[in-house]
Amino acid sequence: MERRENDLSALRQNLKQDPTNLELATRYWTAVGDSQSGGCVRDAYRGAAIASSIGAATFARAYRELFLCSGEGPRMAYFDEPLIQALKGHLLQLTGEDHSNVEWVLQTLGVLNK
Repeated sequence: MERRENDLSALRQNLKQDPTNLELATRYWTAVGDSQSGGCVRDAYRGAAIASSIGAATFARAYRELFLCSGEGPRMAYFDEPLIQALKGHLLQLTGEDHSNVEWVLQTLGVLNK
């Protein structure tokens, strides 16, 4: 248990240093395991979601996974204006399931057409 906490702590620190690194974010998201939450989605993928449409798609996919596994959907407490604006901006660049997932996040938050 202590090793897991140390590993998570190290991953968190690395993410703070390189918040747009999707590989690192996915390692963190996977390592969180059964403790996954909306806060973990934000901690893992916020930087990447702001930086690129691929990051936004990955952020939304993680939220969809979380919702399907636990029923926890996007909550405004885990979003700030830069993240919302980035998701809206990247939505136009996405297609298929990626577009649907980002749209679902924004609709769930009630901010899609604001």
